[in-house]
Amino acid sequence: MKTLPYIVFSFLMLCALCTSISSYRRTEHMIAQDVNRALEQVLATMPDNVVTTDTIRCYRNNLTIAELKDTAGIAMRTVRMDGRWETRLVAEANCGFVTTFGMSDQRASGSILFVGMLWLLCSLWYVRRKGPELMSQGISYGGIVFHNDTFMTQRGERIRLTPMQHSLLEMFMTNDKHTLSKQDICERLWPKKPDASDTLYTLIRRIKPIVEANSRLKIESDRGRNYSLRLK
Repeated sequence: MKTLPYIVFSFLMLCALCTSISSYRRTEHMIAQDVNRALEQVLATMPDNVVTTDTIRCYRNNLTIAELKDTAGIAMRTVRMDGRWETRLVAEANCGFVTTFGMSDQRASGSILFVGMLWLLCSLWYVRRKGPELMSQGISYGGIVFHNDTFMTQRGERIRLTPMQHSLLEMFMTNDKHTLSKQDICERLWPKKPDASDTLYTLIRRIKPIVEANSRLKIESDRGRNYSLRLK
């Protein structure tokens, strides 16, 4: 499967992202627990709902996370409790995303990210190394490689074609001059059809963008009598 390396890379990147977010969320929860516990300890020794300098100093001394000692604070907030509005002291960490992310353990996500990037680099190296090999084994023209009854780009990516498109492109690739007459195409693809002009026109119209998108080639028409696969 030509897309397997990219599927694996995407999966590794998704795992790294999920692991990073999970670690960040755990750190947020740990911070909330620390500031709330510190506030409970302060309120146990200073029951009055009055915030003073001593209250803040005691509150910060009770924090176990060193990074919070300069930012954490206490605020008076109106909260809804049991259907009633009450004024309470609440603990606030006052640390932003960057600080929280820096405190989180990102080693696991970093390791997965490194493996993903290494996988991508190895995959690109493999594809580049395999490209010339495919060209030497099959028929190559203008960026399209025909090998083992399969059309591929020079990067080794499979070109998806309908059976009829595959047959037409095979006729172009195996022809020495890459030029086919309208009569030869119709007799080969639709031997029992008296007049296949409209069918051929439709086939040519649909295969043109596929060829141009995957190679340096284009299909040219000589007054509707001949069709040629030419370099752009």
